[in-house]
Amino acid sequence: MVIETKSVKGQCRRMAANPKDEIPNDILAQMRPERIGYRLMLLREAHDLKPAEMADMLGIERTYWSRFEKGRRAITEAHAALLVHKFGVTLDFLILGRWDRLPLELAERMRAVERSKS
Repeated sequence: MVIETKSVKGQCRRMAANPKDEIPNDILAQMRPERIGYRLMLLREAHDLKPAEMADMLGIERTYWSRFEKGRRAITEAHAALLVHKFGVTLDFLILGRWDRLPLELAERMRAVERSKS
């Protein structure tokens, strides 16, 4: 008895060695720690919180929050999830800079903070 098999190598798309190679540059730019930090600042100020108060609410060192907000340290998945849980912000907004799925009231407050900075 002979069993014939077909190779599927030619049919499968090869996985990228680095997933970031597949992400468009405009999205990569939004994922930079500096851009995420800017959005963290908008979120904090929209809730009228000082950096120390935000750090205390998240249960992290104050310098840790400062590094997130200034883009000196990438925010961790756990801290991003905690912000989603506590503040109703979306991961799409935090990581990718997408405003369209934010609760309207929160988006308006953050836009007001953004206008005041201009």
